[in-house]
Amino acid sequence: MCYQVKCGSCGKSTWAGCGRHVASVHRQIPQGQHCACRDWPGVAPAGDKAAAAEGPSSTSICTIL
Repeated sequence: MCYQVKCGSCGKSTWAGCGRHVASVHRQIPQGQHCACRDWPGVAPAGDKAAAAEGPSSTSICTIL
């Protein structure tokens, strides 16, 4: 299970957990508030429309309550 955490370096939002649900965490964070200190596996970099069109190899949705 992946979940949102605050980056200790930049203070923006990043992820922690297994790495299989990173895209769902990324979608929950407002644009411009994503940490760039660490990679976001399965998430296309901003402006990379070709990678965005491919999408992740599998989809997974997590809801953090």
